[in-house]
Amino acid sequence: MDVCERAGVNRSTFYAHYDNLYDLLKETQERAVSEFFASLSSTVGVVDISKMSADELIFISPQYLVPYLTFVKKNRRLYEVYNNSGAFQIGEMDQQLIENIFVPIYAKNGVTERKVVEYMSRYFISGVTAITMEWVKRGCEDDILFICEVISICVRPTMKAAL
Repeated sequence: MDVCERAGVNRSTFYAHYDNLYDLLKETQERAVSEFFASLSSTVGVVDISKMSADELIFISPQYLVPYLTFVKKNRRLYEVYNNSGAFQIGEMDQQLIENIFVPIYAKNGVTERKVVEYMSRYFISGVTAITMEWVKRGCEDDILFICEVISICVRPTMKAAL
């Protein structure tokens, strides 16, 4: 097993902690997500969606995207593996985003039908992920603020592009 070789551990040690590579990947992803949300909280602060107006609930802005993209750039190999593995396409993290962020935001904007919320959330997540993956494939060479603007224009096409 290449992972064991690179980590300098025996296979038996690996299997004493994990059933398979997907378990290792899942634990690594969970740890990375936890670190990301901790860093986001320290950068942006705790956001209480219930106390925000509909106009304030636009999280596609540099305030939120810069920490996300900075984290992705710092952890780009993990991000590539996670998104290319196919094992976590509709993962727990996406479900947490939908429940804790999208459902309350859409509800404040009058969209409450569960099926509609799920479709809209999936569209949103897939779009941001596609742009982020393209950026990662290009080695994260483009400036983070440029990628923020691209994502913003895709989400709200009425914005004037400065590109």
